[in-house]
Amino acid sequence: MDASAFITQQTLTAAVPLLLAGTGELVAERTGTINIGIEGLMLTGCAAGYITLALTGSGALALGAAVLAGVLLAGLFALVCVWWRADQIVTGTALNLLAMGLTATAWMAVQNHLATTASLSPFTRLAIPGLSELPWIGPVLFQHYTLTYLLGLLLLGVWFKLRYTRAGLILRALGDSPDACAAAGVNVRLWRTGALLFAGACAGAAGAYLATMRTFSFSPDMTGGQGFLVLALVIFGRWTLPGLIAGALLFGALDALQQYFQGMPLARQIPYQAFKMLPYLVTLLALALLKSKRGGPAKLGTPWPEDRA
Repeated sequence: MDASAFITQQTLTAAVPLLLAGTGELVAERTGTINIGIEGLMLTGCAAGYITLALTGSGALALGAAVLAGVLLAGLFALVCVWWRADQIVTGTALNLLAMGLTATAWMAVQNHLATTASLSPFTRLAIPGLSELPWIGPVLFQHYTLTYLLGLLLLGVWFKLRYTRAGLILRALGDSPDACAAAGVNVRLWRTGALLFAGACAGAAGAYLATMRTFSFSPDMTGGQGFLVLALVIFGRWTLPGLIAGALLFGALDALQQYFQGMPLARQIPYQAFKMLPYLVTLLALALLKSKRGGPAKLGTPWPEDRA
């Protein structure tokens, strides 16, 4: 595989979990809730997916377990922040710490009894007939896991729903004027809870992708800050799906480049950590330099109702 094909393929591979988790987080933030515990949700998805796969050998069960784990933790966040009106930033931080403890404990308890997933092949790359046989572009773009193709449908569906449906109008209005939504008969808490559960499912699926399709392994804290990167990419994209996609692909391209650079002879003189930090550094610089008058939802992070009844 030549350099351009390698970089393109690795760009998509790196972007998939970011887009999965980012799509859910974008929907949740449009309703006015911000969950910085998404790092913990992804990590829990990694652990649940990998452990289930190693125990059962079933890819479907592994993905389902990861999604369920993400939904359960997101439900806990919704209970505390949406229904009990706790501070969202503090709760998200606590959720990350909880997830780190839970996953590390579960891994220590079961790792000696698990079969390695290296010998398992529950997921196969789906080659789209005709397109996958095209020179260069076929193997790069049309030979991926089914979850990657489902992500494309998810992105299209969320974009259409947010832009052209009544439900999308409600989701967008919840982040700017929840009082007006309540006056119109919208159950604000229920809608925000639903958005958070959706975000949890997406984050869990992203974790499953990392552990069972990308690395075929699990280690404590294996997400390595990708959940926080998802939050940055949602801001980078100015709370729009096209912006999120552009940001995730940019980061994926930078990640692919750093992998390619590590294989060059000159790179042996440079610590590999310098290459690994490159995508994160560029993302932070882009956030700092990005100038736009468009901000996020007006009530992002604000409990509702703002005054206790």
